[in-house]
Amino acid sequence: PTRFLPQISKDISSFFNVKKENEKLKLELEKYKSLELNVEFLTDENKNLQKILETEYFNKNLSNIILAKVLVDKNSPFLKSIIINKGSKENIKLGMAVMDDQFLVGKIVEVNYLTSRALLISDLNSKIPVIIEPNSILSILSGSGKNHGKIEYIKDDNNIDFGSIVYTSGSGGLFKSGIPIGKIKYNANTNEKFVDFFSDLSQLTFIKLISFEKEIQKWAQLQEN
Repeated sequence: PTRFLPQISKDISSFFNVKKENEKLKLELEKYKSLELNVEFLTDENKNLQKILETEYFNKNLSNIILAKVLVDKNSPFLKSIIINKGSKENIKLGMAVMDDQFLVGKIVEVNYLTSRALLISDLNSKIPVIIEPNSILSILSGSGKNHGKIEYIKDDNNIDFGSIVYTSGSGGLFKSGIPIGKIKYNANTNEKFVDFFSDLSQLTFIKLISFEKEIQKWAQLQEN
């Protein structure tokens, strides 16, 4: 038996060395997997940015648009707003429209030097003059605190067809007319019509900030002439 003891001891030592090396390799593998996921995330983020930059709307109005990233989503039953990474340093101003692709999702309500806060159209305090097509019905879109809106201040909503599109009306001079917001749908549980937003407000990552002030002023001058 004494002849086998050195060999057994050697085999045990070899086993533990292999086990230790295997654990080390596992850690290295996890490290590379983590790096791979980081690269994949950055690649996807760049693709999303490229899509935004390549949109027809962005290319046509490059001087009027500022691209920003969502830093914080203040999601609560009473407040629907986002914090973005652009502020007065980047010439962000109160009232600027917040867009997700070509869809309206909110407006700037607070500006700091490096960041700004945007009130989303789903917020209970949000009130936007809208027009509902194809029947050209003027109304006010109010936030519900959820991912849909309510049509208010109309005498009879029976004239509003399901599937009608809700656009900004341009009244009030804040937004230009014709920006799409959502579609009219029907809630069978409450027997009420509501606005289903085109954008998922809980999934905003990159947004566009647009000032329509000069455009609206120019249109008003043309109307006067």
